[in-house]
Amino acid sequence: MPAKKTASRVFFFLWIIITIIALSVPLGKPGKLLQRGLDKTIHTAMFAVMGVLGQSAFPWSGILITAPIALGTEYVQRLLPTKREYNEVDLLANIIGLLLGVILYEIATRLK
Repeated sequence: MPAKKTASRVFFFLWIIITIIALSVPLGKPGKLLQRGLDKTIHTAMFAVMGVLGQSAFPWSGILITAPIALGTEYVQRLLPTKREYNEVDLLANIIGLLLGVILYEIATRLK
């Protein structure tokens, strides 16, 4: 396996771990920025990065890894004994971010 592909896969799996941890740790009282929707931007950005890295590491099959994570992180929040809550808008932000990342990666590779 080429070194570039190995590095892509390492970064991809590290980003998955970071994302899962970030979306699972307990939160205190959210600040005003988060209450105004900044958290949706954060969700979108995190999953856009995951979409880019997944497409780089595993072209087109990476979506089979990332889609369950995008869906599962929100669902699991309902089960955790933390102050995190399941939110349909966060779920939508996860999916939009993931698709945006895949699209951006594909556009970038075609423009090379």
